[in-house]
Formats: sequence, structure tokens, C-alpha cells
Amino acid sequence: MAPPFPKPHERRMTMVFLLMRRLLALAILLWLGIAAARAAPDPAAEAEAAPAEVRLMNRPIVVLRATLAGVTPEVRARRAHDRFEALTPSDLRQPVRTSPGELAGQHGEAIYIGERLLLAVVEGDRDPEDKAASLEALVRQTVDHVGHAVAARRQQQHWPTLIRGTLRAGGALAVAVLLGWALTKTRRLLGRVVDASLQRHLKARTANGFDWTAALYQLTDRIVRILAVALFALVAFVWLEFALLQFPLTHPLGERMGAYLWRLLEGIGSAAVGAIPGVLVVAIILFITRGVQAVVSSVFTATERGNLTVPGLHPETVPATRRLATVLVWALGFTFAYPYIPGSQSDVFKGVSVLLGFMLTLGSANVVNQLMSGMVLVYARALRVGDMVSIGDTVGWVESLGPLSVRLVNLRREQVTLPNAVVVGSAVHNYSRSGDIHQGGAALLSTAVTIGYDTPWRQVHAMLLNAVREVPGLDPATAPFVLQRGLSDFYVEYELFFAIEDPRRRFFALSTLHAAIQDEFNRHNVQIMSPHFVLQPKEPVTVPADQWHASPATPATQQRGEG
Repeated sequence: MAPPFPKPHERRMTMVFLLMRRLLALAILLWLGIAAARAAPDPAAEAEAAPAEVRLMNRPIVVLRATLAGVTPEVRARRAHDRFEALTPSDLRQPVRTSPGELAGQHGEAIYIGERLLLAVVEGDRDPEDKAASLEALVRQTVDHVGHAVAARRQQQHWPTLIRGTLRAGGALAVAVLLGWALTKTRRLLGRVVDASLQRHLKARTANGFDWTAALYQLTDRIVRILAVALFALVAFVWLEFALLQFPLTHPLGERMGAYLWRLLEGIGSAAVGAIPGVLVVAIILFITRGVQAVVSSVFTATERGNLTVPGLHPETVPATRRLATVLVWALGFTFAYPYIPGSQSDVFKGVSVLLGFMLTLGSANVVNQLMSGMVLVYARALRVGDMVSIGDTVGWVESLGPLSVRLVNLRREQVTLPNAVVVGSAVHNYSRSGDIHQGGAALLSTAVTIGYDTPWRQVHAMLLNAVREVPGLDPATAPFVLQRGLSDFYVEYELFFAIEDPRRRFFALSTLHAAIQDEFNRHNVQIMSPHFVLQPKEPVTVPADQWHASPATPATQQRGEG
């Protein structure tokens, strides 16, 4: 009997089941393929693995570069170190041998200590930049390094070696402590000597100037302290190096410390020797600059004394011009010497120079303004030390002309400092200079009085000239004279002009003159028409001679302000 045909819905279920089974099988195959691909070593990844150095007992053994069966050089180096640390004392007495073979498709040799595998060296571990080095040479070098590490390990585990190294390190420490104690005593002794010498020198000095030798003693004391600290550090460094050299485990560290010290000293020595030509050139340039500055200074000195005449150079401008010339000469000398200064080409030196220049540029705007104003004052020859001047509301004599300010002393003996820019922006009245370049002499002083029309002008002139003769220190080269400055409604304005030898006595001379004018006009019964009046008085308003010394005044009292 033939089997019945499946129903339509049963056929559809069977087809769906078969399709799902095939999809599941396909997914499992894909997953297995991806896992296999991930597990397989990637040649590019192996080529990009970073090299790793094998170090045993702080000694370099070999640099591993190849990745074997997915094991990176770093893992290979760590495994070799772990195997070396796991060696027993009996294993350390076994010889170091090699066995050639194929390792992960690369030809190489395995290195054993006795029967224990330590590491393997293959063709991929060769330095790609060193084409001449063969695998056999690399293996021989690695075997030698392993042998030295094994010998150091045996010595490190040998108690007499440790005891001997400890005793030597302890003895060296005792010597270092003694040296430190001696250095401390020496430093203190030198400090006491410097202090005692400084005290004796200061007591012996009687000059009021700056004591350069005292500053030199203090500098010497600081240098002694710095040298003492440097020697302490050197003793500690040498002891630590010696102590590390006594033990097989730390022997390479001691060698590296010694090599570092020698490299440091060699670098310092090489730098010092290399700087000698530059220092010599700088010394020669500064010597020539000093000679040029001396010649320029001698020219200005001769001009200031009048022994030499230079067109456009006046005696009062010589000091400022000398300073400018000195600055210019030394600036040129420093510019020529700068490239030869040791360290001037370093980035640090250049950075500091740029920083200082930037700070000077930002902060010197006002200073430069004052300096330029000072140059204007000097070369305009408007002022000089000792001149009696009026600058704005300040009247006094010039005490000093500085690069940034002018210092005056007024009648109250107060010191007034005016910035050069303020002086340049103000009207300067110089009472010590005469505008008449042909006749010379000092500037004229004047005072004005107002007298009525009923007094003859010739009599007023004579009385004013008589009064001015009472002023001490008149300039004999300039004769006093009177001008009628105005014809007002009720009086005539007379102004008396005269000159004195010392312009700094200006206010005292005017005070004396005013007192003399009052006496002279009272003596001749002539009224001074100040203040103003409305009606003409019946009699002149004067002071009789018998009342000139009314109480509390006495005949001996001088009211003319000669002091």
C-alpha cells in the first residue's frame, strides 16, 4: 500500500524546519570562522609589537623583537625573568648551553641553564638596522650575558660576599661621616676667620663711602657655604656609588652612577674649555671698549676745562654728552661681545633676553619721556646747577639736574623735585642769566611805586636811585635806572631796575630795597600813592623820621631783611 501524500500544511512546516536548520548551521560556521581568525596570529600585529629588553640581575641580556606564536616580546622577556628567578642554587651551578631548532617557523636557538629553558633567540630578534650582525653572534653575546648574570646570582647568594660588601660599605660610610665632620669644622673655621677679619676691617675703616672689601668678605662667606654643600653632596654620591659596587646585584647601578659622574665632569670640563675662546674674545672687546671710553672721556674733560674747543659742545652740556657717549660706547661694545658670551645662543638665554626687552618696552614709556625731556633741558641750556629760576609756581635755585627730574631749593629751604616733562611743559624764568648777550651780567630785578603828579618826576628818580644804593651786593657792571611805566588818573607809575651779583639773594635784595624806599620817601616828605585814594589829602601821608623806631623797634634793629 503506497504511503499517503503529506498534507499541504505539513509540507510547509517541513520546509520551514529545514530552512531554520540550515540557517543555524551557517551561523555556527560563521562564528567558528571568526573565532579562528581571531585566534590566528596576525603577521602585521607581530611586526608592530614593541621590542623588550631582558634584564637579569640589573644587567642587560638581550633585546627581543620577534613575536612567536602570538607571544609578544614583552611577554617573552617577562617569562625569561620569571624562569631566572625560579632557578635553585643547584641549577645555578649548571652550565649555560644552547640548542638550535625551528621556533614558530623561525630559525633560532634555545638557551638552557642545565636542563631548564631560559629563553629563545630567533632570526626576528636581530637588529634590523645592524645588517652585519648574524644570529650566531647574537646568540654568543646572549650566552655570555646570561653567564655573567648567573655568576652574579651565585655571588649574591654567597654569604661571605654579602658580609664583605656590608663591611666595606660600612667602612666607606664611616669615612664619609668623618669627611663630612671635617668639612663642617673647616667651614665653621673659615666662617669665623671671615667674620673676625670683617669686624677688624669695619672697625679700622673711618671712610663714609661704600666698603667694597666688606662686601667682598660677605661674598667669600657665601662662596664657602656653597662649596661646602657641593662637597657634602659629592662625598654622599661617591659613598653611594662605592656601596653599590660591593654587591653583585647592584654592581651595574654603581657602574652607571660612576659613568654618570664622569660624564657630568667631562661635560663641565668640555664646556669650560669650549668657552675659553669666547671669554677671551669678550675680554678683548671689553678691553678695547674701555680704551675707547677713556679716550672719549678725556676729550670731554678737556672741553669742560676749556683746553679744547669742540663746535656745538658747550661746557654746561659736557656732563650729559659724556654720559650719552659712554652709554653708546658700552652699548656697542656689548653688542659686539654678545654673540661670544658663553650660553648666549641657548634658548633660555634668548628667552630671558626677550622677556627683559618686553618688560622694558612696556614699563619704560614714562621713563623715556622723562629722559628725552631731560635731554631737551640740557641741550637747550635753559638751566644749570646754582641758577635762580622760577618754574610754574616754584621759585628757587637749582640744586641738581638729573636724567629724570630737576631738584630745586626754595626760599624756605624746602627741596622741590620737578619731573623733566613738567619742566619742559612750563615757562622757565632764569634769574641768573641775562638776555643781553653783548653786555652780559645777571638778570635785572625791579620794583614799582606809584607817586602823585604833585611830586616832580626828577625828584622821584633821584630818591629811587638813592634807595637802591642801600642794597648790598649790587652788580657794578649794571647801573640802576628808572622807567616811568604809566601815567594813570591819579599817579605816575615808576619802576626801578637794578642787578645784583648773586641772584640767589633776590628776595633779600628786594626786601632791603623796599625798606630803603620807604625811608627815603619819608625822609623827603613824599607820599607813596598806594593804596588808591579818592580825595587828595591836605598833607602828605608820611612817617616822620622821629617815629621810624617806634616801640618795639630800636635803632639797632634792621628791618630790611639782610638775613
